[in-house]
Amino acid sequence: MKTRVARLHATRDLRVEEVDTHMPGEGEVLLAMAAGGICGSDLHYYQDGGFGPVRVREPIIAGHEASGIVKALGSGVSGLAIGELVAVNPSQPCGHCEYCAINQPIHCLNMRFMGSAMRLPHENGMFRDQMVVPARQCHAVGGNVTAGEAACAEPLAVCLHAVSQAGNLAGKTVLVTGAGPIGLLVVAAAHHAGAGTIVVTDLTDAALARAPATG
Repeated sequence: MKTRVARLHATRDLRVEEVDTHMPGEGEVLLAMAAGGICGSDLHYYQDGGFGPVRVREPIIAGHEASGIVKALGSGVSGLAIGELVAVNPSQPCGHCEYCAINQPIHCLNMRFMGSAMRLPHENGMFRDQMVVPARQCHAVGGNVTAGEAACAEPLAVCLHAVSQAGNLAGKTVLVTGAGPIGLLVVAAAHHAGAGTIVVTDLTDAALARAPATG
């Protein structure tokens, strides 16, 4: 079974290619990718060949903020249904280190991350039509959540964690420096947490103009 992927070969060398994909095995699901967010790191991979010490050293399929529709279930998978919209967790714990052994995979010492050039070989990501992923990385979203909104679950999780680190924000004054996507999601999270006044700074008027809509 063939599927299209967007593979970056070098700086500003992005190609649409076809690769083989397979039906899901035990504990896996096949997803038809529905929406993918373009992170700043993805832009740096394309425009600059990397960021800081992280460089693209071999062709890579980027994309770590995505949602998909469940197309097929492997054996032993429960809690997900064909046709269901899911947000995909791009973190892939090893399952064997000391933290995985005590059921704290978020602290995995050998974590791999979809769409990341940090390790070699690079970990391919989700800018593709279809892909097979472990079912444990899929989180069903209900209600009226759109595919685009579900793809924002990964960056939103970063912002919810940041707000939780700040403690009780009820009635507090909060300063958010930077009105990019992460900054604006922090604004929304702080507003949801009951902040009394939220002040946002940025160097561009266009970015600041978006801040009131998020809180």
